[in-house]
Amino acid sequence: MSNKKSGSNRGLYFGQYDGKGVIPAAPVAMFLRNTSDTIEGKAEMIKSSELLPGRSSSAPVPGNSSSGGGVPIEFSALSFDRLLSGLFMANWVRDATDSKVSTLTPGTLAKKFWILTHFAEADRPIFQLFAKNMVDSLDLTFAVNAIVTGAFNFVGVNDPLMVPTVNPVTGLASLPAPLATEAFTSRIGYLKIDDIECTESKEFKLSVKNNLAAIYALFQSEADVKEKALDVTGSVAIYFTDETAYNKAVNAATVTFGIQVADAAGNSYLWELSGTKFDSHSSAVSGKEEMVLSFPFTAFGTNVVNVTRTLATAPTLFTLTYDDNDSTGGTVPEAVTLQEAGAMLFASANSGTLVKTGSTFDGWNTAADGSGTDYAIGEAVVLEGNMTLYAVWI
Repeated sequence: MSNKKSGSNRGLYFGQYDGKGVIPAAPVAMFLRNTSDTIEGKAEMIKSSELLPGRSSSAPVPGNSSSGGGVPIEFSALSFDRLLSGLFMANWVRDATDSKVSTLTPGTLAKKFWILTHFAEADRPIFQLFAKNMVDSLDLTFAVNAIVTGAFNFVGVNDPLMVPTVNPVTGLASLPAPLATEAFTSRIGYLKIDDIECTESKEFKLSVKNNLAAIYALFQSEADVKEKALDVTGSVAIYFTDETAYNKAVNAATVTFGIQVADAAGNSYLWELSGTKFDSHSSAVSGKEEMVLSFPFTAFGTNVVNVTRTLATAPTLFTLTYDDNDSTGGTVPEAVTLQEAGAMLFASANSGTLVKTGSTFDGWNTAADGSGTDYAIGEAVVLEGNMTLYAVWI
């Protein structure tokens, strides 16, 4: 009889799909640090209403399938950078002068991730692979004398079976260990409102949400996950010491926020919000304790949130290079440099008018002899290391 499974032996792992929506042959995996999870698959059942003698109801057949749920976390450096880039639908952009500093601003890159659940009991390990997940939202809570906590929420496309013994992520030789970076706390950092440090705050909550939806079409077995509007909301709780914040709420003033957390190793993340207004205000008194005014807020407009990450050690960066592959004229497109692992780029057009006598340019391939992966002009390319694309001649 197999051992009963437990959360203590359950691990979550994730990785990124390539630009073609396929798990790479040599996938890069990360341990998904968490405190629990609610990720689950579901299938809608299709049931006939036809009336037939001797039958009270029809046998249902499987219909649309999807997955979703949340992964509560304790926020720490490096552990969630890929998921943050998925949330922002953008690549980390390195600072022009400081290699340790990078920034995320909202974009339109539809990054997709696989999530692997592994119940690791030695007698009968079990795996479950959730496919093509996009990051729908992140909720963070910064509270007094506490670890910064939150939850990533996902939308995926399948209701996966549980698979015994064999890891369904082909090519993943071993499962990675979790990173050892310490969780951020409210002990190191700051909160600024309109560029003035707020030293009387009790709690700050932030929610960044893409409002993803799984869209189904006729005769398609898999949903297409699409983003809608980006919503940035939250709340700030402040000890009542003066009228400043309250009057901003009354006057519907536009407010900016900057909240930074740092660890002892020298890593920090700064969340900046602009175009923000308080949704409501109240100075109600309850009991004799210190008054704390809570102000829900909503950010409006475009590019209202960004994250600036400063690391103790500069990250490894990669380059996408183009090769003319024995052309007889023209020049190759410019290389794309300073990209982190997981960056999503797009195969260049033949911008330098490459030509080869007796042949026609037909896109790019990861191998000079054409035996690798083809990339058409404009097709997404995901970097997991330095990559060269060779001109294809036909």
